Amino acid sequence: MLCDYCKQRPAVLVDRTVINNGVAEYRFCEECYKAILKSGRTAFETMQELNAGKGTSCPVCGTTARDFQKTFMFGCPDCYRNMREVAVAAAEATQTEALHVGKRPKGGRRGR
Repeated sequence: MLCDYCKQRPAVLVDRTVINNGVAEYRFCEECYKAILKSGRTAFETMQELNAGKGTSCPVCGTTARDFQKTFMFGCPDCYRNMREVAVAAAEATQTEALHVGKRPKGGRRGR
């Protein structure tokens, strides 16, 4: 698995941060992790900033990736199409799966 920061070297370290009752997990090579620590920022802050810069802004409503980073909410349905990478990165960082499988356990019955 490659480093989430540089995407060039193999990841050898894992940084986990608990946020919003979930865990954000990022993997780093040794060089990137050392550089992040020397910068005085946490790995989580650094990756959130990096992910916020991936998307641009929504041409329909004007919501930016930085707005999404602050609230975890998009402004309109077109935001999902225009800033897909930002949404997927946030989901992968805070959830164990990027695929929604429903709110009931498998085989669960619907109540009426």
